[in-house]
Amino acid sequence: MMQAAAKNQGAFWKHALLVVALFGAALLVRLYRLEAQSLWLDEGSSWELSRQAWSVLLADLLRPNAAYPLYHVLLKGWMGFAGESEAALRMPSVVAGALAVPLVYLMSLEVERLGLAESRPRAPGICWAGLAAALMLLASPFAIWYSQEAKVYSLLLFNATLVLWALARVVRTGAMRDWAMLVVVGVLALFVHRLSILLVAAGVWLMALQVVGHRPRSWLTVLAPALAALFSGLLVIAMISGLGGDQAAGRSAAGAAIPADPWLALELTVVRFSLDRWPGDSPSWWLLPWLLLAGSGLVAALVDLRRSVTRLRAAFVLVVLFVPLGLFLLQLVVTRLYEARYLMMIYPAWLLLLTYPLLMLGETQARGQPSHLVRRSLSYGLVSAYALLLAGALFTGGRALVQPVFGLFSGDPVKEQYREAFAELATRVHPDDAVVLHPNYVRPLYDYYMARFSRDPAPEPLTFANFWQGETSFGQREWDLERRAGLAGFTRSLLVIAPEHARTVDPPLPGDEYGLVGNYWRFSREQRAWPCGIWRFNGAHLLCQQAPEPYYTGAAAPTPERPVGAVFGDDLIFQGYTLKATMPVGPGVYRAGGNVPLSLFWEVTAPLEADYSLFLHLCQACDQPPVAGEDGPPLEGYLPTSTWLPGKPARDDRTIHLPADLAPGTYTMLLGLYDPNDPTPAGRLRIRGGDTLGDDRLVLGSIEVVATEP
Repeated sequence: MMQAAAKNQGAFWKHALLVVALFGAALLVRLYRLEAQSLWLDEGSSWELSRQAWSVLLADLLRPNAAYPLYHVLLKGWMGFAGESEAALRMPSVVAGALAVPLVYLMSLEVERLGLAESRPRAPGICWAGLAAALMLLASPFAIWYSQEAKVYSLLLFNATLVLWALARVVRTGAMRDWAMLVVVGVLALFVHRLSILLVAAGVWLMALQVVGHRPRSWLTVLAPALAALFSGLLVIAMISGLGGDQAAGRSAAGAAIPADPWLALELTVVRFSLDRWPGDSPSWWLLPWLLLAGSGLVAALVDLRRSVTRLRAAFVLVVLFVPLGLFLLQLVVTRLYEARYLMMIYPAWLLLLTYPLLMLGETQARGQPSHLVRRSLSYGLVSAYALLLAGALFTGGRALVQPVFGLFSGDPVKEQYREAFAELATRVHPDDAVVLHPNYVRPLYDYYMARFSRDPAPEPLTFANFWQGETSFGQREWDLERRAGLAGFTRSLLVIAPEHARTVDPPLPGDEYGLVGNYWRFSREQRAWPCGIWRFNGAHLLCQQAPEPYYTGAAAPTPERPVGAVFGDDLIFQGYTLKATMPVGPGVYRAGGNVPLSLFWEVTAPLEADYSLFLHLCQACDQPPVAGEDGPPLEGYLPTSTWLPGKPARDDRTIHLPADLAPGTYTMLLGLYDPNDPTPAGRLRIRGGDTLGDDRLVLGSIEVVATEP
């Protein structure tokens, strides 16, 4: 007896060390390059929603249309402790995803024991099926993606695994304490994500099948499955209604989600669960080990379903996988609203299916059969074949993580680059610019990133909310009216557009890159305006347009508030400049970490032969390199100086971005023009008139820099 106790104690510590090791390894993987990718739209939405008042977030817990209210409550509490950096926003998902890895092992350990009599308990060795499932989850591209995303789905993965662990215990023991635990984690799951109700449906079917198995000739044999079917049918109707019924198909067709029928959704789910890819994004053979693992697991489970001693275990795995999956696919017949992440609650069951053949090994170990019987029931050849498939799955999953263009760890921008787009905007924007966001739900990311990239207040952006999910008849006439009203009086506008999302509300014509909104900025010259830059990042584009006179008002073109009249070279006249204010004290005083916005006014007395660039320098000791500056052709090269004509003055709105650590003090602004083919001082144009340093740098004046506000 003492020997058995010592053996069990040793097994406990063996499993405890394995659980800790799995968690540590999973945590390291999920922390790797955590901030490499920008926040994207859904993560911006999480940040915005979690900043609401506690009263609002707590009330959402009881609102049926709040899909995952508990996550926002938890994230708000976490942000109050850890801050709002990209890493902080993603850290709850990191921890939940890492915890799910050892929990999958413990879940498999419970499933392996199903059907075994307590008089013949499981041997205290390692659960090889659980270890394989944990390794798959540890390295899963699909799970790692959501572990590095500030959304609910990593928490849903953890909670779903917890539900299946508790459900397996209830099925195995029927003990009241296990029932109490299942009720607690099941109710919690409904607050984590409403679609967790699909796991409840799986539990209902398991209980119904147990009733049928224990009372084969009772009236309950008919009633229990009938009640489970009724519950499932009502659940499908509720999902269809909650997703919008027939109208949901229109939204999915417009691009709000993937318009998938059940068969396509099943195909996409298998590919996403395996490699986190869409079909065609990776070599087709990468999917082969996953399909073979799934096929062997399904065959093994069906074989076990025919054997009395393993029937309960096989039924458990098949029910918790195929009941939620089947009910979700059934509602797609109507809604066509599909995303693979909506099925995250069945991902642990998917791992159970992939590793099911190893549960047979656990069965033979549990029965204490001698080694020659183990070899007889599960030959070394089959074990080796499974090991090769498992190695192939881990290899292709790892390749998917580092695959260029698509891999999360490839170093390429995989998520939409809003961080980069708004960083570009923040260093260029003027306080009197019109900033347009399209579609309008880009706004949370604008608020998030602009506050981080500039100490200046960001302009209140314009959005065109009438573009919404393709459900309005918003056309050219309505767009013209709304645009005129929104841009009236501005002299420069910058558009941040997410093309793939914009096309769902503002569909482009065949062959066009953008719809009505994007094309207005893309073809600035056709709008009788000057294009002043296009910056393309992955999934987010920034377009600049400058108007010679205020949009649509008929007002006169702006003139320089500080005339100069200096001549560069022979024919290029610098009329003067306007320095703009970013602080209440007015122009001339600026924050470190903010911008010095100014407009430069030019004209020519004769056409120029060359395309010149200009520099703006900020200095204290001006015989030393500048402490800040701006360099490049006027209007980003979209209106080269060789195209300027006499009698057609040009205005170039520019900024000098100040480093956040720039020391407070008085700084001199210098302006010069040069031939970009010769960036040395010898290539600069000589200056006549105005206050100059030497004959090639024009002194514009001085500004005061003040310390960055905390």
